[in-house]
Amino acid sequence: MQVPDRLQTFTSETGQELTFGNFIRYHDYEPEVLLAKESWSEWKAKAQLAPIPVDPDLARLKKALIRAVFINGPREATLLRQVLTMLAAGQVSEALELAGSSAMLLYYRIWGDKAEKAGIASLADAFQRLAANPAVCADLDEILAWTLDTTEVAGAPELRYSVPLELHAQYGIREVQAVFGRANLESSGQTGVGVMHFAEQKTYALLVTFQKTEKEFSPSTMYADYPISRELLHWESQTNTAQHHTDGQNLIHHQERGYTILVFARGQKKRNNVTVPFTYLGPVDMVSFESERPIKMVWRLRYLMPVVMFEDNRRGG
Repeated sequence: MQVPDRLQTFTSETGQELTFGNFIRYHDYEPEVLLAKESWSEWKAKAQLAPIPVDPDLARLKKALIRAVFINGPREATLLRQVLTMLAAGQVSEALELAGSSAMLLYYRIWGDKAEKAGIASLADAFQRLAANPAVCADLDEILAWTLDTTEVAGAPELRYSVPLELHAQYGIREVQAVFGRANLESSGQTGVGVMHFAEQKTYALLVTFQKTEKEFSPSTMYADYPISRELLHWESQTNTAQHHTDGQNLIHHQERGYTILVFARGQKKRNNVTVPFTYLGPVDMVSFESERPIKMVWRLRYLMPVVMFEDNRRGG
């Protein structure tokens, strides 16, 4: 049975209201697979349950729907839903004000690239343009209602500064950089790096992929990163980072130097042809280090790693 047929018979078969969350739960769809071909509105149009969406930016914003599937921080999901409600009421400047310090994070969730690539003039323009895509906004709202309903994320780690990151919530490489001001309207930041130094916040973000494949990573980036336990993480620096380098010294002596080390981790890079975001594991403290280059380090997480992440990625697991 195909998706449109299942949509048509959904309410009579289940007695439930047809929502994105109810539908994927009942039929056990992987959301990014369902949304890879059509937007939620487009699927409903194919089932003749809704008009064919004519949103001007639909082609570009279909990717935003897939990104939204991974937004599992309740604060962020709730904020984005409030923003969508305001945009639907034509309150663009109020929506921007509400977004506050999360505005750039939300911008990258939605548009996914620097302003020039997305044809955007300003943050206000980005919000205004989103508002002009009502079917996408409605789809986003239903997807976020589902993520809020299913998330187990709660709370944010205490840091020396304020950032809109939630513990065990998921962020792509651009979203991480948006939070720290590295990705903005002019630049989408760095790509293909496993360590990011945010000098202004005296912070290093370590981006870890536990299961590496030869195809996705070159031999020089096949580092030995794995959880030893839910609390301890074995990590190797990039091959060109030596102990005596500035970064090496900052990482090793992070406590004395007042540096914050944050870890973002994922099991694999791709799932169903979609780039998987990183799960924010929060701040870590160094336990031990060895070898000159690359540096092999053991970090202690201040907050335990999720059980599933540990079980899926431990050595011999």
